[in-house]
Amino acid sequence: EKPPFLLHGLEVTGKLRAVTGSSRSGKRLICEFGAIAEDDLAFTSPGDFLFFDNIQEACEQGFDVYDFSVGDEPYKRLWCDIEVQHFEVLAPLTLKGRALATGLRQGARAKAFIKNNPTIWRLTKMLRRKAAGQAAPAAAEDDS
Repeated sequence: EKPPFLLHGLEVTGKLRAVTGSSRSGKRLICEFGAIAEDDLAFTSPGDFLFFDNIQEACEQGFDVYDFSVGDEPYKRLWCDIEVQHFEVLAPLTLKGRALATGLRQGARAKAFIKNNPTIWRLTKMLRRKAAGQAAPAAAEDDS
């Protein structure tokens, strides 16, 4: 009746153009991931339409918050008026735990540095797309 995870898709002319995967947490629906087909209809913003549809459904079902999850992207700022600051707390109890915590902290700092530098973040996304064998989007589409 109330599954913990939801998968939504937008089909246009018989082809899946956008998908979102969400989880439920109390009165919050959390968008865990979203993807759009990089094809001839990508310029029509199928992802934006699916987000609108997801948010509308979340409101109809009584959710208080539609949460785009971790990470700052321009499209999230178009939809959201709430920003949640996340903090990670590590309390190692052993020498092994301290070593692991140090490594995790360094990884988190590197990730934050990359995501907070627009040039490096754009380059990282481009390299991920290339590694996945996808074509790079046009300049106007690069903010997704």
